[in-house]
Amino acid sequence: MYLCKPNSDLSIMLSGSFYTILTFSTSELALNQKQVRVSVLLNPGHLIFQGHFPGNPVVPGVCQIQMVKELVEKGLNQTLRLTESDNIKFLLMINPIEIPRIDFDILIKPIAVQQFQITATISFESSLFLKFKGKFEPETLNLEP
Repeated sequence: MYLCKPNSDLSIMLSGSFYTILTFSTSELALNQKQVRVSVLLNPGHLIFQGHFPGNPVVPGVCQIQMVKELVEKGLNQTLRLTESDNIKFLLMINPIEIPRIDFDILIKPIAVQQFQITATISFESSLFLKFKGKFEPETLNLEP
């Protein structure tokens, strides 16, 4: 049994089990930049919350970063890997029972051939939960020993 469903590229996907996308929009900006805005509904019944933490569920930081990654992949329509995290700030805990809907604001900026600088926030109304800045590159599977 999987906590999260694996996709065909052998990476873990939270979309569809841990969260569901409610709205997804992209806007093309100057200098080939892209703005991605997404609202998601968290699943407070997901198995992750049985251990993090029983009776007081909190969205793990690693899941917040994974959701950013998956939404950037959806915005660019390609599989990526995080290569550098310049700055990650977890500002408030996200309890999926108290705050089942969260909003992502993501800026995708190409900085080199096949490299993207990502600036993202997770928020709901006036609460800011995460500030993220990092670099992603296309995923390449190396299956050689």
